[in-house]
Amino acid sequence: MISKINGGGVTAALGFIAASALGDIKGKGRKTPDVAMLVSDVPCVWAGAFTKNLVKAAPVQYGMELLNRGDKLSAVVVNAGNANACTGEKGLIACHKVAAEAARLLELDINQVITASTGVIGVELPYERILNVLPEMVENLTDDGGLDFAQAIMTTDTFSKESAVMVESGGSQYVIGGACKGAGMIAPSVATMLTFVTTDVKISKELLDKALKEVIDITFNCVTVDGDTSTNDTVILMANGMSEVTVDEKGYSEFKEALGVVCDNLAKMIAKDGEGATKLVTITVKNAKNYDDARRCAYKIANSPLVKTMFAGCDPNWGRLMASAGASGAVFDPDKTDIFFNNVHYVKNGVIIDYALEKQVYEIMKNAEYDIILDLHAGQSAAKFYTCDFTSDYVKINADYRS
Repeated sequence: MISKINGGGVTAALGFIAASALGDIKGKGRKTPDVAMLVSDVPCVWAGAFTKNLVKAAPVQYGMELLNRGDKLSAVVVNAGNANACTGEKGLIACHKVAAEAARLLELDINQVITASTGVIGVELPYERILNVLPEMVENLTDDGGLDFAQAIMTTDTFSKESAVMVESGGSQYVIGGACKGAGMIAPSVATMLTFVTTDVKISKELLDKALKEVIDITFNCVTVDGDTSTNDTVILMANGMSEVTVDEKGYSEFKEALGVVCDNLAKMIAKDGEGATKLVTITVKNAKNYDDARRCAYKIANSPLVKTMFAGCDPNWGRLMASAGASGAVFDPDKTDIFFNNVHYVKNGVIIDYALEKQVYEIMKNAEYDIILDLHAGQSAAKFYTCDFTSDYVKINADYRS
């Protein structure tokens, strides 16, 4: 049985502690913490996924190198306000300096510490400000620090993003918890902005890798806010085994399902918190010829500026949905396509059923959250994407991003 842990996050699982501190990474007098630390009491088997953007931030390069080494992971140090991207060799040196000092304070091997960054691209990371607050964070590490961690990694996010579940099976139980940040530059490819997931199960590296890959494909890689893929996209999944519950091939399906619940919750929060957004819209394409077609069609609709501005205006302009679907490359017959807004059947066989339905659909579109379903009647495959509306606030936020 999988049950939600109210208020749970990255420290919900046994043996994980976290803290945050104010480093004022941007140097503009920030008043809230912008550096965070996550630590496991014992070394973790871990899996990771990173952006496929050719331009990779220094912490992404550093993290990929650590992942390839195959060592266990014990700690994560994250900063907001500076992406440490497009910073050359100095960026990698900064990662090394932060990891080395954190390792020294925590009495760990340097290869057990990973760094992550988010914020402005192209500005050297003032890593000394992170070094200055590391002792404070080490001193304040606590199993109640999950929310502090989630809040400190925010940039343009308007709320912290956490999720956790407990899995009870065969008289035993274990926990999976996570936190993420992300509101803009969201069209993930392999990962999402910054996501950290923890669990106290015993699991092999091979199964952990498999679970993360399979879950990312149907959660974080099914979110779009603006169609831009970050230089810093990172997902880290850590398993420390402290529950003494072993997940093998027999328990894998339930573990993956629980991991999917946590990651799906976080993915929805990212879309809901899209920069300037007022709507969370789930686009589902069903009965496509194959999964690739379903995904391609859902993504094209979810990522269309015309569709997203239609959401902002609560305009039931279903023709934009059809146009995007037709431009997606999916193979289907427009004259057999149905469209639903929540439970309202709006379009049948490619034409509107009744113009009187526009009023009902308009009322649905006024809600903060709703679903759109396209039935292509071309096969048996389905896919969904989380998206949001485009408002003038998105332009304002990004026009002034560096100021």
